[in-house]
Amino acid sequence: MPPSRPPRHHGPRPTPLPSSAVSAFIRPSRLDALLAPWMPDAEERAFVVRCIAGEGPVHHRGASYALVCLLGLLLEELGPDEGGARAGESLPVPIRLPPHLARGDDHDYPLTIPLAPLTRLAPKGSPELAALVDCLTDGPPHHALANAAMICLLDALFARAERARAGAEEA
Repeated sequence: MPPSRPPRHHGPRPTPLPSSAVSAFIRPSRLDALLAPWMPDAEERAFVVRCIAGEGPVHHRGASYALVCLLGLLLEELGPDEGGARAGESLPVPIRLPPHLARGDDHDYPLTIPLAPLTRLAPKGSPELAALVDCLTDGPPHHALANAAMICLLDALFARAERARAGAEEA
C-alpha cells in the first residue's frame, strides 16, 4: 500500500472557476501586441493568438495567457527596446496532425522558436537541444505555440540582459 500523503489543500477546497471567469481576463489583443515583433503579418498573428487564447482547455488558455503576459510585462518593465526581435537562428513549430489526417506535406505554424535561449541549456547541434525543441513544440497547438511565444519573449529578455551587461562593462 502506498504511503499516505498529507492533503495538498489546507482548509476548504477552492471552488472551481467557471470558464467564463477565466475567459474574461484573457485579452487576445494583448497577445497580439506582444507577438508583433516576431510575426509582422496580422493574419498569421491572429491565427497564433487564437490557438493560444481560444483553443484547448480553458485552464491551459488562462495559464498560457498569464505566463506570456508576465514575460511581456517584464520586457516592458525594462523599458523600450531599440533592438526589436533578435534575428538569430530559429526553428519552425511543426503542425503535427494525427497519423490518419497527415498527408505527408510538411506544414509549420507561422511562429518559429528561437534557439539562442535554449543553447543556454544544451549545446547547439546536440541531441539534448533537439530534444528540448521537440518537447517545446510537441503537443496541441495551444501548447506548442504558447511555448514558442514564451521562448521568443525569453530570447528578447536575454538579449536585453546581454546589452545591459555590455553597457555596464563599457562604463
